[in-house]
Amino acid sequence: MQHSENAVAAKARAAFGRMLTSSQYDELLRKQSVQEISAYLREHTAYAQALEGVQDSAIHRGRLETLLRRDLFYQYARLTHYVPGAGAGAIYGYIVPDMEIELILSALRVIISGSGDLLAALPSFMQSYARFDLVALAQAKTLDGLIEAVRATPYEAILRACREQYPPQGGSLRFTRYEVALRTYYFESMLLRAARAPKHAAKQLSGLIRMRAELMNLNTIFRMKTYFNADAGRIRATLLPYHWRIRPRQMQAMIEAKDTQTFMKLLSQTALGRQINPQAAFIELETERVRYHETLRTLRFATEPQVVYLAFMLLRAMETEDIIRIIEGVRYRLPPERIGAMLARS
Repeated sequence: MQHSENAVAAKARAAFGRMLTSSQYDELLRKQSVQEISAYLREHTAYAQALEGVQDSAIHRGRLETLLRRDLFYQYARLTHYVPGAGAGAIYGYIVPDMEIELILSALRVIISGSGDLLAALPSFMQSYARFDLVALAQAKTLDGLIEAVRATPYEAILRACREQYPPQGGSLRFTRYEVALRTYYFESMLLRAARAPKHAAKQLSGLIRMRAELMNLNTIFRMKTYFNADAGRIRATLLPYHWRIRPRQMQAMIEAKDTQTFMKLLSQTALGRQINPQAAFIELETERVRYHETLRTLRFATEPQVVYLAFMLLRAMETEDIIRIIEGVRYRLPPERIGAMLARS
């Protein structure tokens, strides 16, 4: 399998070389409409194939974003094509469970709110890879229906356990408990996959995985303190059980901080926090920027194929989200400098 893995790494590095340059980002930021963005991506970037046949005059935001996300998934499919069994049990299969969980969480939100049309937003391009029927999931109107839609997958047991431990009260579901359980399963399974890699690669893969979980926890603490004035006990129940750079006692102090300002002050005293603007109004932009630059550094020094693959795919996903931020910013007529400040690569 080593030869095929080396082929994946070589192709991942080649694809990394085709990612958007700083000057191409600058050009995108100057565009005045979604149609202009679509035309530029098709005519001047590596997204030409993804947008082949698109009529710029007819393209709308939702369609363009779907095409970009589809292209990201196809990038995964193109690379893993070279690995026998898509690297069953290795890190190569990370993207499918990630997308599956996002779809299950979206279905839960629709069930809780009693409104929304998940069917219209289904990524039909991943149906042949998913472990459950996407349409059945989108059509689920109740928690029982959702559990039935994911029957015979690992998600069935997770959802059943949550339903038993946190019974619906008056028709309401404790979304956060389900989210933590599903994401914990995801990160745990990814860490198990990483552990099967050679020792040095396993450490780097674990770092990339734990980084994402820890930064998600920081985002959660910030939101819970800023918008809900939540106490330490409530916050702990929403966090993932993983750490990366922040020591447990430091994280504990931030959880127990009396308010957002104190949390940000404590965060700034950590090695990780020194990369984050303590005056930031939205910490998600700061943590995404940290993740981008740390992942980029990992890719530049990586020698193990699995590390090259994962780091590239994570960067590629962040590029997709950056383009979508530009699309949204242009749609709402934000000035280019403001949109640029929202990008992970900035």
